[in-house]
Amino acid sequence: MKSRITPAELQQHFDSLIESAIDGILIIDEKGIMIEANSSVLKLFGYPKDEILGRNVNMLMPHPHSHLHDGYMRNYIETGIAKIIGIGREVEGLRKDGTTFPFRLAVGELKIKNGRLFTGFVHDLTKEKETSAQLKEYAERLESKVKDRTAQLEQEIEIKKRTETALLESQKLYEAIAINFPNGTINVLDRNLNFLFVEGSGLKQLGMGTKDLIGKSYLDLIDPAITEMVSEKLNRVFEGESEDFEIELKHLVFKVRSVPLPNENNEIDRILLVETNITQQKKAEEEIFNSLRKEKELNDLKSRFVSMASHEFRTPLSTILSSASLIEKYPQTEDQPKRVKHTERIRGNVRNLTLILNDFLSLEKLDADSIRTNKSHFNLYPLVQEIADEFLVLKKPGQSIKIKCAKEDCTVYSDPFIIQNVLNNLISNAIKYSGPESTITIGMECDNKKLKLSVSDNGNGISTEDQKFLFNRFYRASNAGNEQGTGLGLHIVSRYIDLLDGSISFESELGTGTTFTIILTNAIIDYDTNGQEANSGN
Repeated sequence: MKSRITPAELQQHFDSLIESAIDGILIIDEKGIMIEANSSVLKLFGYPKDEILGRNVNMLMPHPHSHLHDGYMRNYIETGIAKIIGIGREVEGLRKDGTTFPFRLAVGELKIKNGRLFTGFVHDLTKEKETSAQLKEYAERLESKVKDRTAQLEQEIEIKKRTETALLESQKLYEAIAINFPNGTINVLDRNLNFLFVEGSGLKQLGMGTKDLIGKSYLDLIDPAITEMVSEKLNRVFEGESEDFEIELKHLVFKVRSVPLPNENNEIDRILLVETNITQQKKAEEEIFNSLRKEKELNDLKSRFVSMASHEFRTPLSTILSSASLIEKYPQTEDQPKRVKHTERIRGNVRNLTLILNDFLSLEKLDADSIRTNKSHFNLYPLVQEIADEFLVLKKPGQSIKIKCAKEDCTVYSDPFIIQNVLNNLISNAIKYSGPESTITIGMECDNKKLKLSVSDNGNGISTEDQKFLFNRFYRASNAGNEQGTGLGLHIVSRYIDLLDGSISFESELGTGTTFTIILTNAIIDYDTNGQEANSGN
């Protein structure tokens, strides 16, 4: 089906994409004047749009940054030295009600005909800061509790160590405290780092018992990669120092506090180790780190999208505008061939823009894991023919698109939407990277319950160096030249094929051409001698 999207509709789609962004997006000119803002920015700063558009962006900054902002802008425009642009950093924002809040600011620069624009992406860090503060408070409370318990044990041991009777009472105290020690263990080691005493709820978590450990070396339990480090720290404890370190036992992480235990002669012949299970705390820290990493990746993707979209949309939109203006100059009936020529140019460029938008929308859905296969029975040949016909407006002069198949009646069980998107990408690439008077061939083989699709061209080909990166996101081959493209097509194709449990491969040689081959197993329907379906391909 041919696209009927108008330039106005394309602009509307683009505006909707920016408006629907979760993060705030703000556009300013070279003087720092705000010329556009999405609803997320307005919500974050508490302003209606008419109160900020046309005003300097420094109204959204607390003192002293608001007074220094214009100087930053002038310095960048004069020197080209970026302190935020393309780098990003954490700053504070000033709401309309006078309160401030932290946010991460990523700034992108867009050069236009009459100057330049700056796009700011605003990500609110309020919740992340609160979470980080809570984790810090929890860690401090936990550390305080360990110190308090350790100090209590040291005090009790010092009081009871003078006589054998006192030592026995101390042993009982060890056991009473250690057995009930929450979320960890209490250990006493001799100079050979062997266990003299071990108790605590952590033993159950590790699936161990006191009898399993008494007399054994503490170093035998830990990862050999950190044995030397732990041994050095524990030896320093025997010299009168206190040491802290972390170990991992059976996928559990423990923070270890080690202190010396002097005897009645003030000689250190034993040391005390208090191990606290901090696995959940570590997981929480890792989740925050992963969240921040994903946010950074998302901001990077948004910046690349804005930069790429502005570049890839500029040429086709200019062509559409030029052709639309020229059509108005041909009002006579005999000018119909000229009108048709420019109408075809508009259709072709609208098709290009549609393919670019489809790439970004497909990537967003794939990353969100929101695409589900919807398989059905259908005849493949009419679908392939329709796809090939839609590309007639994009092919170069003299180029031809041929379909090569043994039979036109090929019923398959698959997802027609995914197959259409895959072929759209492969055929579009074949047209772009092949010269005039060339042939693009779409191959179909339907047999042995297996569907084999191929797209071949005799164009530029792909170098050996580029081939290993071909399915990476945003990757474009070194010989792509000035041809339009997002570098997402083959990445999206490979992920679509994964959804169909298929495989994709290619053969290519520089200056000769490229063939991409897709194989989908269990996609062909067999019929028995009575014409009944024998295998649906499930």
